[in-house]
Amino acid sequence: MECFAAWKTALSRLVDCAIPADADPAQFDFHGRSWQLPEAFVQINGGSAMSMSRSQRVIDDRPISQMSLYVLTRGSAVADYDGRKRSHGPGDVVAVDYSLPYESRTPGYEGITLTFDRASAPAGLQGDVHGMVLTAQSSAGKLLGTLIRALVEHIDGLSVDQAQSAVDGILRFAATALPSGGPRKEREDVPLFDRAHRLARGRLSDPDFGPDDLMAALGVSRSKLFRSFEAHGGVRRWLVGIRLSASLQVMIRSAGRLKISAIAHQHGFRSEAHFSRAFRKRYGMSPSAAQASSLHAHGNLVYLTWAEQDIAAGGSTAEAWLASARTRAWAGAGRERSSRV
Repeated sequence: MECFAAWKTALSRLVDCAIPADADPAQFDFHGRSWQLPEAFVQINGGSAMSMSRSQRVIDDRPISQMSLYVLTRGSAVADYDGRKRSHGPGDVVAVDYSLPYESRTPGYEGITLTFDRASAPAGLQGDVHGMVLTAQSSAGKLLGTLIRALVEHIDGLSVDQAQSAVDGILRFAATALPSGGPRKEREDVPLFDRAHRLARGRLSDPDFGPDDLMAALGVSRSKLFRSFEAHGGVRRWLVGIRLSASLQVMIRSAGRLKISAIAHQHGFRSEAHFSRAFRKRYGMSPSAAQASSLHAHGNLVYLTWAEQDIAAGGSTAEAWLASARTRAWAGAGRERSSRV
């Protein structure tokens, strides 16, 4: 039950989870390992019988702006992706969009998950791919599954940039191989937060883009817009957060090749000073210090155990990367101080 409680806490941002009524709680098992990259989160995990659900209520209460590719390597699962019912066997690869409901149940499994920000995904993954599957019997499914398994097999020997580039290649192939239902229709039950996120990501470089533009594009009243973003500290604060998160991604990926002033300009900040103040307030360090952290760790993967994933509770992979890099740096500095003493 301690293992179940830790597992439930680790996944609480994403799904509601439970042990099926016909399963023995004393036999519950969950295990995994994960790698945090600037624009992706790679996991291998497995466990005993369990069920997971991301209902519309959970989506509204805990919105996140991510998707994933999942390959089942052992066991089986039955899932319902917003009306698309699927049965998965070893080797199947499925796309999951966390802005849409789904529920799944397994008697036991092992698998690999690639999680990434939806807004920065290739165009082919921006359509209605929720629950779309490449089966283990198809040529595309075999190749995609092989690529994902090879990434995990060799990731320990790759630099951060090499691993992220491998993920980028996997996503580009998946975008061309996965069947798509076409452009996603905006529905009333698609969270306002999710639609706003996609709009904001498309206007990052425009310093004049603000609440009025968002209100007009979404077709909602000012009161409804501001009410919807109360939990996120207000619309303006949320917009600044989107710009800062995107700028952090670019900073990590560029590995010092871009000046901080250029990154600030690309993400809608009117001056480097304005950018630096906002960056320090959000991350507790200056842009130059964050850039130095990314350069210091650029040749190494930053590891997170499953229990430490609450670092990424906010849903941004780049921010989780920075948090883990800082944690690792602080731990190293602490060991160095202890050795001197």
